[in-house]
Amino acid sequence: MPVTTFRKQKRGGRGVTGMDLKEGDFVEHLFISTTHHFVLFFSNRGKVYRLKVHELPTGSRVSKGKAMVNLLPLEGGEKIVEVIATKDFSPDVFLVTGTRKGIVKKTRFDSYDSARKDGIIALRLFPGDEMIRARLTNGSEELLLITEQGQAIKFNEKDCRPMGRTAAGVKGINLNKDDNVLTMEVPQEGSDVFVITSNGYGKRTSARLYPTHKRGGKGVRTIKLTETKGVLSGARTVRDNQELFVVSQEGIVIRVPINGIPRTGRATQGVKVMKVQKNDEVSAVALVVAGDENGGDENGDDEEYDAEEES
Repeated sequence: MPVTTFRKQKRGGRGVTGMDLKEGDFVEHLFISTTHHFVLFFSNRGKVYRLKVHELPTGSRVSKGKAMVNLLPLEGGEKIVEVIATKDFSPDVFLVTGTRKGIVKKTRFDSYDSARKDGIIALRLFPGDEMIRARLTNGSEELLLITEQGQAIKFNEKDCRPMGRTAAGVKGINLNKDDNVLTMEVPQEGSDVFVITSNGYGKRTSARLYPTHKRGGKGVRTIKLTETKGVLSGARTVRDNQELFVVSQEGIVIRVPINGIPRTGRATQGVKVMKVQKNDEVSAVALVVAGDENGGDENGDDEEYDAEEES
């Protein structure tokens, strides 16, 4: 959509509807870009697809958009797990990928500068594994892996030597039997780590309370799990002014402001964040683009956003 679709409003305005969403859906990514920039789509199969912004279908403010399967040559069971917008492919930037089995890989970002329509390999996956995250870094960031059984390990990405695009990567965390990595985060100064269990119990903890270890260890406990609380179902690094959407397997969605969740210690049990019905459980948590679901622009003026070439 052109940025001029949205009128500039005074602070505290109600906002306008930015997209017609299906029930249970929500906006997770918002990029301000130009028609000549690139959008990279990473799949759970370890592939990356590239489109220029002008290749995306233009929609109105109230249109639903198109399903990704109509834009990319996705195979059966393949789904998009990460989206990154970029102006160029700088050799000074790295792309770090993480998998469900705890494998991480760091590659120079310019290695992904390919225009192949059928996508390219982002990393080589071992049998039974899948990609879960892809993040851009400056080469000296800290990485945080969090698992379903409540383990977390934080290490400096300098522990991962740069590898080729088709390499498999190295072990980021030593997983217990039947455990899997939920997410790979890049915590920033002043950020918190939010985690939530399958039965709706969550908490946030300052990222500073997670000690930095060497890559490949078992990590530390990030939440005290019990049979009542279940296993971890979602984790994200967050800040006070952000919001989360928590989604259950039955499609129930709750919108949670971060500052409404108490900050506690690393190994505490957490508090009830979502009331989960019997035979249902939390399936995912996502940082969302903040906005007022009631829509409207009663408090806005008529001045338009002036953005040269932006869309």
